[in-house]
Amino acid sequence: MQTILSIENLSKVYASGFRALSGVNLDIDRGEIFALLGPNGAGKTTLISIICGIVNASEGHVRVAGHDIVADYRAARSLIGLVPQELTTDSFETVWATVSFSRGLFGKPPNPAYVERVLRDLSLWEKRNNKILTLSGGMKRRVLIAKALAHEPQVLFLDEPTAGVDVELRRDMWELVRGLKASGVTIILTTHYIDEAEEMADRIGVINAGEIMLVERKDALMRKLGRKQLTLQLDAPLGAIPPA
Repeated sequence: MQTILSIENLSKVYASGFRALSGVNLDIDRGEIFALLGPNGAGKTTLISIICGIVNASEGHVRVAGHDIVADYRAARSLIGLVPQELTTDSFETVWATVSFSRGLFGKPPNPAYVERVLRDLSLWEKRNNKILTLSGGMKRRVLIAKALAHEPQVLFLDEPTAGVDVELRRDMWELVRGLKASGVTIILTTHYIDEAEEMADRIGVINAGEIMLVERKDALMRKLGRKQLTLQLDAPLGAIPPA
C-alpha cells in the first residue's frame, strides 16, 4: 500500500512542561480507515492538531502525500479535511453558504455541483437554505463534515465523530465513512469506543500518555482481545508442576 501520511519522531511539550506526545512514529496507507483509540487526555487531539497545522510540534516531521506540513504547508493542508470534536460553526449562516465558503478558503473555484453532491450525500440538501442555528446537533455535525469535504481533501480526520450523538446517527455516520472510503478518501478517526473502531477500521492504533502503544490490523487485534490469559506470580521458582 502507498503511504499517504507519514509521522516521524513527533513530540509535543507545552510551555508548562507537560509532554502531550512523545516520539510518535506512524504511517497511514492511502485509502484505509485508521482508528486511533485512547482515553481522554491520551494525546489524540494534540496529534491531529499538529498534522492539521493548528498546533506546532516540538520535534519531529509530518508529511502528507510527500509534502512537509511546515516547509510545504499550503500543499499539505489542501489535502487535509478536519471534522473537530466541538460544534464550531457560524450560527447565522446558511448551510449552503458556510460549505461554499469553506471551499473558497482553500482557493478552490466555485463548484455548485460538487457542493450539492456533498450535501445530498450527507442528507443536508433539504436544509441547504436553513440557518445553522435552526439545525439539530446531529445535523450540525453533518455540516462540519460537509465543510471538511468542501475542498475535496484526500485525508479526512474525524475527531470523536460520534461523541454525544444517538445510536441512529452513529450508524448513519458509519455508513457515511464507508462511502467516503469507497470514493478514495483516507480516514483517520479518534475514538474511545472499541465497538466503533471494530465496526469501521482497517487498522487500529492505541495511544496512551502521548505514546503509540501498538498498531495492528483490526481482525488480529480483535482476536487478541477475545482471548483470556491467566498469569501467576510465584514466590519461588518451580522445577515442575505439582501433580495436584
